Amino acid sequence: MKSLKFVVVLAMALGASSVAIAAEQETDHVGELWKVLDLNKDGAVSKDEASASQEISAQWNLLDLNQDGVLSEKEFALVDLSK
Repeated sequence: MKSLKFVVVLAMALGASSVAIAAEQETDHVGELWKVLDLNKDGAVSKDEASASQEISAQWNLLDLNQDGVLSEKEFALVDLSK
C-alpha cells in the first residue's frame, strides 16, 4: 500500500511539473512574439503590427480590453497560444 501511495504522489508531482514547464514555455513564446510584433519598439502592439500574427489577430477583440486600438504588455500577456 505504501508503494501505491508513493507511485500516486510521484505521478502527481510529475504531472504538476509538466504543467509548470509548459506554462513557462508559453510565457517565453509570448515574450518573444511581443518582441517580434512591436516593430517600432513603442511598448505597444498596434492592430497593424498584430496583423503579422494569426494568433493575435484572431484574439484581437478579446485582448484589446480598453478598446484603444493597441495592446499593452498586460493585455498582450492574456493571449492564448493554444488556440
